Amino acid sequence: MLYTGNVDAIAAVSLKKATAMKHSLTGFLTLSVIAGFYIGFGVILAFIAAAPVAAINPGIGKIVAGATFGIALSLVIFAGAELFTGYNLLIFKGTLRGTVTLSDSMLGWFWTYLGNLGGSMLFALMIIAAGIFAPDPWKAFILKAATYKSNAPWWELFFRGLFCNWLVCLAIWSTFRCTSDSGKLIMIWWCLFAFVTTGMEHSVANMTILTIANLLPHGPEISWGKMFGWNLVAVTLGNIVGGSFFVTFLYWFATAMDERGAKRLEFLKASTGTSESLKAPKMEEEIKDVRVKMKQ
Repeated sequence: MLYTGNVDAIAAVSLKKATAMKHSLTGFLTLSVIAGFYIGFGVILAFIAAAPVAAINPGIGKIVAGATFGIALSLVIFAGAELFTGYNLLIFKGTLRGTVTLSDSMLGWFWTYLGNLGGSMLFALMIIAAGIFAPDPWKAFILKAATYKSNAPWWELFFRGLFCNWLVCLAIWSTFRCTSDSGKLIMIWWCLFAFVTTGMEHSVANMTILTIANLLPHGPEISWGKMFGWNLVAVTLGNIVGGSFFVTFLYWFATAMDERGAKRLEFLKASTGTSESLKAPKMEEEIKDVRVKMKQ
C-alpha cells in the first residue's frame, strides 16, 4: 500500500501526544507555549527582513518574508513543540486511524490553541519591550499588515486560513515521507515560502502580529475586539478545514481505499484458488472415465 506506513507512523505519534497530554497537562501546555515563541521568531524575522524591501517594492518584500519565515516550523519540528495548526494532522489522523478518540483530538486542539495564544502574546510583549518595531519602516509595515488582517472580509480570511494550513500540514506530512533531515528542511521551507509569499493566514502567527500591533500606537482600525472576534475566528476555522480535510482526511481516505482494494483482491485470489483446487479432482475423474470408455 502506498501510504500505509506514513499514516500508521502519524497515528502512532497521535497516540504518544494524547498520552503525554494525559500524563502531564502542565508539561503539554508548556510545550504549547514554546510553540507560540517559535512561531513568533519566524514572524519577527520575516517582518524585520521584509519591511525595508517592501517600502521600495511590495512584491519583492513578500518574497523576502516568505523566504525567511521557515525558521518557525523548523524550530517546532526539530526542537520540539506543540503547535495547534500541526495538530490538525498530527492528532486528528490518530482519530481517523483509531489510535486516538475524538474527545482526545478536541482536547489536543483546545490546549494547544490556548498554549499557543499565551506564548504568542507573551512573546509579543517581550518584542515590544525590546523596541524592535518602534521605528519605521518596521512599525509602519506591521501596522499595515495588522490593518488588513483586522478588517478584511470574513470569508476572505477563512479561505486564506484554509490554504495556509493546507500547506503547513503538507510540510509536516512531507517530513514523514522524507528520509533525511535536509529533505525535511527543504520541504518545510518550500511550503512555508508558498503560504507567506502568497499572503495566506496562519492563526498562531496572527496572535503575535496582532498583539504587537495592538501594543503599538495605532488607529481605530486595529483593536483587540477585531483580533479576537474577527480575524482569529475566521482564520482558525479556515486552518482547521485546510489541515483536517485537505491533508489529514484525504490521505487517510485514499489509504483506506487502497487497503480495502488490496484486501478485496487477496480475497478474490483466495476464492479463485479454492474453486480451482475443487475443480481439479473432478476433471481428473472425468478424464479417467473417458479413457475407460475408449478401452471398452
